[in-house]
Amino acid sequence: MKFQTSRIALSAKRVVYTATALAGLMAAAGAQAQWLKPGTVYGAANLAVLESGYECDGAVVCEHPRAGGKIFGGYRFTPNLAAEVSYFYLGNFKASEGPGTYAPTDPVSTKLRNSAVSLAIDWSNEVFQVMTTHVRFGLAVTRTNGTVVLANNTVEQVNQYATKPYLGLGLSYQFNPFIRFYSGYDVLRNKDNNHFHVLSMGVGIEN
Repeated sequence: MKFQTSRIALSAKRVVYTATALAGLMAAAGAQAQWLKPGTVYGAANLAVLESGYECDGAVVCEHPRAGGKIFGGYRFTPNLAAEVSYFYLGNFKASEGPGTYAPTDPVSTKLRNSAVSLAIDWSNEVFQVMTTHVRFGLAVTRTNGTVVLANNTVEQVNQYATKPYLGLGLSYQFNPFIRFYSGYDVLRNKDNNHFHVLSMGVGIEN
């Protein structure tokens, strides 16, 4: 009988735990309906740190882009689905070769600026009532512009565009009905297939 009593008590505990879990899920769903409303328009500005795929191959001066930014806005069609437009500032790359023997058309100094505009779908999922995960995928048009100085002192202008797939992951926190804090990780590539890993954080408003 003691064994049966303990089993009944254990079953009762399981019912309580299950009910508590279901109540939590219902509360999360209610919070999602509260915060992630269809028809919401939002925008945000993030500061970013960068890691790029540029290679310097023995250059005396090599400055990789390290700081950048992201500005984005979107429209939420459903609690989970939104369309977003983003602008990325991807920093400057500089490289200069040291003294040596070069062919007349060899580049000896490079200064490039990178940026991108993306159009993406944002799939959102609220996990802790006011905490939301974001998965973004779409297309990004990257621009690389600047100058390349050749060994014969000719200066070539660079202005390249490329359309590449875009992927982003993010986490946001709803501070109040109008303010949301954002953090994100985005991956982009330019025409030369140099990658940019963008880790950003900022604040946005929505209505």
